[in-house]
Amino acid sequence: MLTGSILAVLFLLPAACSRTSTLTSGGRQDVAHAAPQLSSRDSMRYQYFFLEAVRMQEQGKLDAAHDLLSHALSINPNAPEAHYLMAMYLSDLGLDSAIRHHLELAAELAPDNSTYQERLAQYFISTKHYDEALAVYEELAENHHDRTDVLEILMQFYQNKRDYDRLLDVVNRIEQQVGTNEELTLTKMRVYELKGDQEAARLALQSLADEHPNDLSYRVMMGNWLMKNNRQEDAGRIFTAALQEEPDNAYVQASAYDYFKSQGQDSLAKDMMERILVNRKAATENKVTMIRQLISENQKAGGDSTEVLDMFNRVMAVNPKDIDMAELKVAYMTLKNMPEEQVRPALQHILDMAPDNVSARVQLLQFHLNKMEWKDIITLCTAGTQYNPDEMVFYYYLGLAHYQEGDEDQALNVFQRGVSQIREGSNANIVSDFYYFMGDILHHQGRQQEAFAAYDSCLQWKDDNIACLNNYAYYLCETSDDLKRAEQMSYKTVKAEPQNATYLDTYAWILFLEERYEEALSYINMAVSNDTDSIQSGVILEHAGDICFMNGQTDEAVDFWKKALSAGADSPLLPKKIKTRKYLKSK
Repeated sequence: MLTGSILAVLFLLPAACSRTSTLTSGGRQDVAHAAPQLSSRDSMRYQYFFLEAVRMQEQGKLDAAHDLLSHALSINPNAPEAHYLMAMYLSDLGLDSAIRHHLELAAELAPDNSTYQERLAQYFISTKHYDEALAVYEELAENHHDRTDVLEILMQFYQNKRDYDRLLDVVNRIEQQVGTNEELTLTKMRVYELKGDQEAARLALQSLADEHPNDLSYRVMMGNWLMKNNRQEDAGRIFTAALQEEPDNAYVQASAYDYFKSQGQDSLAKDMMERILVNRKAATENKVTMIRQLISENQKAGGDSTEVLDMFNRVMAVNPKDIDMAELKVAYMTLKNMPEEQVRPALQHILDMAPDNVSARVQLLQFHLNKMEWKDIITLCTAGTQYNPDEMVFYYYLGLAHYQEGDEDQALNVFQRGVSQIREGSNANIVSDFYYFMGDILHHQGRQQEAFAAYDSCLQWKDDNIACLNNYAYYLCETSDDLKRAEQMSYKTVKAEPQNATYLDTYAWILFLEERYEEALSYINMAVSNDTDSIQSGVILEHAGDICFMNGQTDEAVDFWKKALSAGADSPLLPKKIKTRKYLKSK
C-alpha cells in the first residue's frame, strides 16, 4: 500500500523532466536529452492513468494498478513519480533488476528529490552494492549541504572502507554546518589515530583543552591519551596537577588510579581506590568496578572478608540508597557463605529500598523456608504479590504457608489468585502444584467434583505430578467406580518411587478394592516394610489387616488391626474388627 506521505511527495513532482539514465557495468551514467513536450491531451491522459493506478494500489488491487501504471509510463516515460511508484510495486515481487531500473530513472529524472535519492541508496545497501550506495549519498550530500544526517551516513561508509582521508573530509564538512564541538573533535582525533598520525591526534585533543581552559576533564583526557601512548611522565604531571586543583573530582581520581596501577605504585593506587569508593560524586558503575577489583585482589591475598565488608559499609554509609552496591554486598556475602543472621539484614535493606526486588525477596524467602517460619513467609510473600503481582512463586509459598497454618480458605484463595496469573511460558511445575493443592483443599471441604477438576488441570500441566497422582487415585477409588483409572494413576507413583510407603499403600488398597487380594498383599507388605517412621501409619496398618484377612490370614489381620489402633487410627470399625476377628466394610 502507498502511504499518504509518499503520495504527497509524488504530486509535488513535475510530470516530465529533461534527464534520464542508462545502466553500464560500472553503475549509473547520466544521459542528458531533451524530453519531448507532452501535448495537453497526453498530459491529461497521463495524469488520469497515474492517479487511477495510485487509487487501485491503495485499494489493494495490485494487478490493476500495475497495468494502469504501465500505461501511464507508455504515455510519459519521463515521469519520475511513475517510475518511483512502479519500483515500490515491484519491490513486493522481489524483481531486483526491474526495481533498480525504475529507481535509477526516478532519481535521475528528479535529481533534487531527496526521497528518490535515499530510496535508491537504501536499495543499493539492501542488495549489497555499497559503492553505488556511496555514490548516491555523496550526490545527495552535494545537493543538500545542510543534511548532516546524510554526512553521518557517509562517515560510516568511509569508516567501513577505512578511507580515513575521505572520512576526515566528511567530518570537516559536518563541522562547516554545525561548528566545532567536542564530539567532532574527538572523532577527528580517533581518525588521526587510525591513520597512525599520533601528533595530529594529540593536537586535536590539545585544541579541546585549549578551548576549554576551565574544564579539567579535557586536561585529564589529554593525560589519559598520553598514558596510552607511553608518555607516562607527561601524563603523571597532568594528573598530579589535576588532583591538587580538584582532589574530589571523580574523573580525575579514576584516571589517577589507572596511572598509579600502570606504574606499579600499588599503595597510591589502593589509596586512590578508597577515595573513589567513598566519593559521593563518583559514578556507581565506577564504584562497582572498583570494589570488584578490591574483592579480586583480596581473594588473591588470602580472602580476608573483614576488609571487604568494612569497605562495603563505608561505601554504603556515603550513599545508603545505592541499590547496586547493596546487591553486590549480598552477592559477596553469599559467595563467602556468611552466616544467615548477617545476610538477612543485608537482604532486608535491599527490600526496604526496592520492595519490588524479586531476587532479594526470594533469597530471604529461602531462609524462612529452611526454618519453616510460616508466619514470616506469609508476611514476605503477601508483599511479594503486591509489588510483583506476576511472580507466581510468591503465590505458591503464600498459599503453602496458609495451608501449613491450617487456614485452608485463605490458602485456596491465594492459589486461585496464582492461577489467574498463568501466562504462556509459565512454570509448569508451579502451575501444576497450584492445582494440586487446590484439589486437596477442595476435597477436604467436600467439594469433590471441583477437587477432581483441579486434579485434572494439575495433570494437564504436568502429567507426572506424583503427589497429585497418588491423592487423586486414592480419593477416586473411595468415591467412584472408576477403579481402573485409579489403578493406572497409582501404578505410575509406585514406578516412580518404589519405596514410598504411602504410594505403595494406595496401590495395594486399589488392588484390594478390585478384589485382587494376593497382589494387594504383596504391595501392602512392601508398604509396611518401608514405613520406617517412629510411629507407623495407622491407615497403612489397618489396610494391612484388611488385606491379610481377605487372604485367609486372620491372626495376622487382627495383629495389624491392634497395631493400627495403637498407632492412632481413628476408624470407627477398627474395634469391632478386632472383637469379631472379621473384616467389616464401611458403608
